[in-house]
Amino acid sequence: MAEETESAPKKGLLKLILLGVVALAVLGGAGFGIRLFLKHRAAVKAAALAAGGKPAPPAEDKGCGGAGENSPVMVLTRNVNLSGPSLNAFLHCELNIIFCDQDLGKAAASDKPSPEKAEIESIVLDALTGRSVEEAMDPDFRDSLRKDIKDKLNAQFGPQPLAPGEKPPKKEPPRHPVKDVLIVDWAIQQ
Repeated sequence: MAEETESAPKKGLLKLILLGVVALAVLGGAGFGIRLFLKHRAAVKAAALAAGGKPAPPAEDKGCGGAGENSPVMVLTRNVNLSGPSLNAFLHCELNIIFCDQDLGKAAASDKPSPEKAEIESIVLDALTGRSVEEAMDPDFRDSLRKDIKDKLNAQFGPQPLAPGEKPPKKEPPRHPVKDVLIVDWAIQQ
């Protein structure tokens, strides 16, 4: 009978330890799940704010041929003079250009200079310069600017008509190599 009384506390202690380990595993899993949920929620909010407060576009675009989360992104930060009554008005903006064309995106997002990167920067700078303070303050202007830059980039880097006698490339570039242009930062100093 003495053996039964000694094994009962051992079994109770073993059950208590096992219960504690299971509880820690459940709490750890719940914490991990909540962390993932909050991280996803913050990313969706940031994308919505970058898109001018509108819902973020779907993660995958059929026009990109399946390019999803691994799409290259080029970050451009620019300061430009604005025209208007004040001669010292400046626009500070940061644009994120998301590419469908992996090769173009890698060349543009690289730290090294490339012809593609130079052309993209030129198109963006042309779209930003010569704007007035009133235009820069208008939220609708930002949306039209995003679309304008995207359209110009897709026209520049999209498939071009073949010259007579020219053979098509082995790998056809996406019809729209630029997936989206997001305005991440927009500040006006007068």
